[in-house]
Amino acid sequence: MGGAVVDTGDNGVKAPDGGWGWAVLFGCFIITGFSYAFPKAVSVFFKELIREFGVGYSDTAWISSILLAMLYGSGPICSILVNRFGCRPVMMVGGLFASLGMVMASFATNIIHIYLGTGVITGLGLALNFQPSLIMLNRYFSEKRPLANGTTKTTEVVKTGRSKPSNMNLKA
Repeated sequence: MGGAVVDTGDNGVKAPDGGWGWAVLFGCFIITGFSYAFPKAVSVFFKELIREFGVGYSDTAWISSILLAMLYGSGPICSILVNRFGCRPVMMVGGLFASLGMVMASFATNIIHIYLGTGVITGLGLALNFQPSLIMLNRYFSEKRPLANGTTKTTEVVKTGRSKPSNMNLKA
């Protein structure tokens, strides 16, 4: 935990409210942005996926649905892992899963491979990054916690607005 919190005795634990916490806030900002923006930006590729795999809109929409279900539904598993191993190792494994899922999806020859690669594995990887980042943020901020949490929540607007145009350029 890197000395993030200080035990103040009878009053419990006090977060340092700043210092290294601002770097943690920046990291949480980035993680939250990717976790929220990636499932929404997948819709840019729907027409190409429909054409490539010969499936309908409903089949293609399952990609984002599975990814979001994994992102939000694996919170209890993530909590157990964080309590057992700590935030840092869980986040490292999450980064590996997210990367592995995206690489696997790039070699997909069937829509099922996209479901597994992008939906399940990348979704689990994003969850293993997203949940612990919020835990770490709360360990570094006490009095400024509303400002820190509010800053990370603005990420969705910033990243979503920037990721779709970027993906449109990638398609061209």
